[in-house]
Amino acid sequence: MKTLNLLIVVVLCLVSVTAFAGGIMTNTNQSAQFTRTMNRNASTDLDAVYYNPAGLSRLNDGLYFHISNQMIWQTKTVINDLPTLNRDEFVGDVFAPLFPNLYFAYKSGKIAVSGGFEPIGGGGSAIYEDGLPSFEMPVSGLVPQLGVQGYKLDTEFEGSSVYYAGQAGLTYKLSDMISLAVGGRVVMAKNTYDGYLRDIMVTADGTNWVTPGAYLTGVANTLSATASGLQPIIDANAGSFTLPQLQAAGHLTAEQVTQLEGGLTSLGYDPSGLTAAQVQGIYSGAAAATSNQVPVVEAATADVEVEAAQDATGFSPIFSAFFTPLEGLDIALRYEMKTELTLKNDTEVDGSGMFPDGAETHADMPAMLAMGMAYQVVPKLRVEGNFNYYFNEGVNWDGKEEKVDNGIEFGVAFEYNLSDKLLVSAGYSYADQKVTPEYQTDLSYSLPSNTLAGGFGYKVSPKLMINAGILNTFYDEGEKTTPTYTETYQKTNLNVGVGFDYSF
Repeated sequence: MKTLNLLIVVVLCLVSVTAFAGGIMTNTNQSAQFTRTMNRNASTDLDAVYYNPAGLSRLNDGLYFHISNQMIWQTKTVINDLPTLNRDEFVGDVFAPLFPNLYFAYKSGKIAVSGGFEPIGGGGSAIYEDGLPSFEMPVSGLVPQLGVQGYKLDTEFEGSSVYYAGQAGLTYKLSDMISLAVGGRVVMAKNTYDGYLRDIMVTADGTNWVTPGAYLTGVANTLSATASGLQPIIDANAGSFTLPQLQAAGHLTAEQVTQLEGGLTSLGYDPSGLTAAQVQGIYSGAAAATSNQVPVVEAATADVEVEAAQDATGFSPIFSAFFTPLEGLDIALRYEMKTELTLKNDTEVDGSGMFPDGAETHADMPAMLAMGMAYQVVPKLRVEGNFNYYFNEGVNWDGKEEKVDNGIEFGVAFEYNLSDKLLVSAGYSYADQKVTPEYQTDLSYSLPSNTLAGGFGYKVSPKLMINAGILNTFYDEGEKTTPTYTETYQKTNLNVGVGFDYSF
């Protein structure tokens, strides 16, 4: 029997960052403007601190501040067709009420300095009120292993993950056509996990529920009583009689013989030709073996609680270039180097005994190449296109990186000025992190997606701009097939963002 305590360890090792938009580990939804366009790599607004640092050269001289927040809702659904499971659908909810972005820039002449703060990864907490298939599958295995009709358990898991980042950069305008920027980002990762698996019960008749240990104790007692019941027959010099002979001699009824033969068959023996002494030996041995399994099963199905956290800090350099080869045409490039992160366990409670305090796992953030192109078609209409490339194969995810290819993301957006103060926008983006079916688990899966966004920007005054947007992501279904079950993965995502840009 598999050790059920391993469940919590699997949970803690596999739950990863929930990226809301972008790569497997990287959030690219880093401004309110993003929630209304989805495409900001060629931005020349203040969110260029993140998306296009070299583009800050386009700002007028002065001091600028940006603050925005997003509210994010995600639902993750896993469908598993393993017959022994009590249910086939498991749902986890993710809610991030605070997803803030803070940026500043100071521009003077050809030079601009900038800084920012953003949740570069994660940012929410996932609650699985009824657990997940991987929680229940070892427990559901009790049904065939013990020969019972059903099982039940009480389980819940909540995990939160946020990778905060602080970044700084320096922009220099080489000419009216070319600007360059260099900077760096410090990433501070924090994951927390709280979960339990308790009150595992089984039933043999669909009515009476007992612990697996108590059930096995009852089975052992029944086997022992059956063996003891044969002792008087053996003492009457009928020990060498077979079961049919015992029935013919009046030592056993037909019903008793049927029960004994059925028990022998379930234990893996052919009852024909066995003597009373042999039958007693088999039942006695089975009773002893079952009794020996009681403490093993009790330990494996004992209540488990875990309260743990993981922390890591990493750094990545950032390089950016901004080109304006033609009037109205902007081209931006940004390259972020890999952020090496080694998460270290800080464990308060570990009922499993298998989640040691201080243990380490690797969760690097992949290097990323971001490209953007924007064109002012007419004075009122701006069109922008994006392309992001994620170097997933170059990270250390403790071997899981071997189950992915490099990921892509691309899209297009339109901004239209209805007046000098009001503009509206809409955008589309497609993302695919190119994971293999072997990568997918109920706790960590990635799905290709299509996202639509829309919103507006309103200039309250020459110094204050308000941006608001909403985006909805439509995910393809994912599937993994194993020899024993097929698992289907689904996800929904909704973001609402509001932000303010202010200049002095």
